[in-house]
Amino acid sequence: MTPFIPLIFLLALGLAVAPSSGDQGAELGGSETLKILGLGESLEQLQDKLKQAVIGQPLSITFAVLSQICSKIVDLGLVRPKTIPDMSRMNFLLRTDECHNVSIPLTEAERLWEAPGFYQDRPTVIFITGWRSTISESNSAPVAKAYNCRNDTNFVLLDAANFIDTLYSWSALNTDAIGEYVAKALLKLNRNYVVENVYVVGHSLGAQIAGSTGRHFRQLSGGATLARVTGLDPANPCFYDGNDLEGVRSGDARFVDIIHSNPGILGTAKVVGDADFFVEGLFAFKSGCEGLNDISCSHNRAVEYFAETVFRTNTNNFLGKRCDRYANLWFRRSCSDTRTVMGYDASASDLGIFYVDANAEEPFGQNANKNSFTSSNSQCGAC
Repeated sequence: MTPFIPLIFLLALGLAVAPSSGDQGAELGGSETLKILGLGESLEQLQDKLKQAVIGQPLSITFAVLSQICSKIVDLGLVRPKTIPDMSRMNFLLRTDECHNVSIPLTEAERLWEAPGFYQDRPTVIFITGWRSTISESNSAPVAKAYNCRNDTNFVLLDAANFIDTLYSWSALNTDAIGEYVAKALLKLNRNYVVENVYVVGHSLGAQIAGSTGRHFRQLSGGATLARVTGLDPANPCFYDGNDLEGVRSGDARFVDIIHSNPGILGTAKVVGDADFFVEGLFAFKSGCEGLNDISCSHNRAVEYFAETVFRTNTNNFLGKRCDRYANLWFRRSCSDTRTVMGYDASASDLGIFYVDANAEEPFGQNANKNSFTSSNSQCGAC
């Protein structure tokens, strides 16, 4: 896990030096800022404190401290994103059945309705990727392939330009504005269609954008609510511990379901949705994720789990056990075998917190039928 320490310091340093780009923070020196926050007398002390936490404590404690620091700084307005989201630079990318990509600016979202390859009689899923992702480098491909295999849904990818491809703290601060712009774009489409047929799915910071989209759509539309928002291991650092960065949560849509795969590290360990599925419970590292990339592998597993369930033959691969108490997620104790479906076919009538078992490799879902299972390597949906 040592190679992951630079990322932690990158995040911490970004939070410490970012005030120089904001008005209020610019009036304060680094030591004054840290004193206000109760974090020590100097940046060096903060870094030493974080280094000690990394070396001497479980990573979950390190990230809990880091998230609290970030939330506190954000609430005080001492950090401002260097790159401010610009709606005119963001696009919807429609993937057609023929695997062509049709780019529609958010500012002209009404063009999506008549775009070649968009079917008005199909539902639409909008997939939003996470931090440091771009159109050419993201984890959207497995999800796009699975939906293409289904051939019954319009698949749209959000191109957020470089607004979540910057320092983490700045990217986190941009999530609310990006979600607002997506909501404004949806308002340009048929209202009834959007409310009944648009489904927003996001991974990591993308999950936070998805939640923001739902909240802003409700506010801007005068109370209309999206049908469903799914958060795939919603980003943990900077969210939920403060007031400014709310994070995806129950109420952002009529049904909000969450798949947790790296709880307490890169993904939140908090129960935030109407249905929260904790794969292998509260253990942060997933089966099959080993070595230097165990953290990022576990964080990305939520996308792989979800993508597996999108294939028609795999919708019931993951079945959850409802837990009455959060602590029971550690070892499945007192969790009822309700066989609650996780993923694509999750039901808005099955609410609560759930423990879900998983395999170390495909099929990840332990309820998969190996005779009918569709692998991510299959030709179905391939371009």
